[in-house]
Amino acid sequence: MSEETLEKKFEKLYILRNKLDKEIGYNYWKKYVASAFWSQISTPINLTITFLTAVTTAQSQSENLLSHSIYSQIAITSLIITTLNTFFRPHTQYAANTEYLSKWKTLGIEFEKEYFNRMEEESIEAYKSKIEEYQKIQEKVDDLRKSEGTEMINFLTDFIYFICYRTCLRRYKRWLDVDRRIITESKQEIQKKEIDKKEKDIITEKLNQEHRIEIAKLKKKEEDMISTIERPNMISIDS
Repeated sequence: MSEETLEKKFEKLYILRNKLDKEIGYNYWKKYVASAFWSQISTPINLTITFLTAVTTAQSQSENLLSHSIYSQIAITSLIITTLNTFFRPHTQYAANTEYLSKWKTLGIEFEKEYFNRMEEESIEAYKSKIEEYQKIQEKVDDLRKSEGTEMINFLTDFIYFICYRTCLRRYKRWLDVDRRIITESKQEIQKKEIDKKEKDIITEKLNQEHRIEIAKLKKKEEDMISTIERPNMISIDS
């Protein structure tokens, strides 16, 4: 059965494959950006709160440590940062996004494993088996999306992901984009090696041809020299 016939007969396979590739890649990179954002926010905020708390505690033990105005400013700043930390919960957001990031990564690895499994087989049984496996992975994807809930919706991180999607992540929109780049680079390296080998063979053949020409010239020159030496001898004998 030709490849075109298989593609037409098992169109569902390619639809499922592309859907999973895009859906897993989209959710994974979205959670990756969100986790990175909340990680960069959570750590500085917690360190700042810890530092300000230590300063205010030291001031309460020793009134001469800071002036009253500076102490008031630190107390107000600490109150504002603590309120923002309580409201936005960056550490909780970071933990939740990291957890789902790991789950999407697990599904991505499972999809990748099935994608590269038995790629050389083009039988009907192999295609049917792949469709069944992709359907199982799709069910897990749907269950994971349902489990996220509304608490995972954040318009700020969605906007940041949209910016990343259009800039630094434009080459990594799907799960297998990294593998595709590796495969493309490997093919380019193989082609380059083949081209280099052909060029080397051409250069070697050219050098061999030049060498053969030089040998022929030397041989002809040698024959001419021998002929020149033998000619006077023949003349003296005739005399």
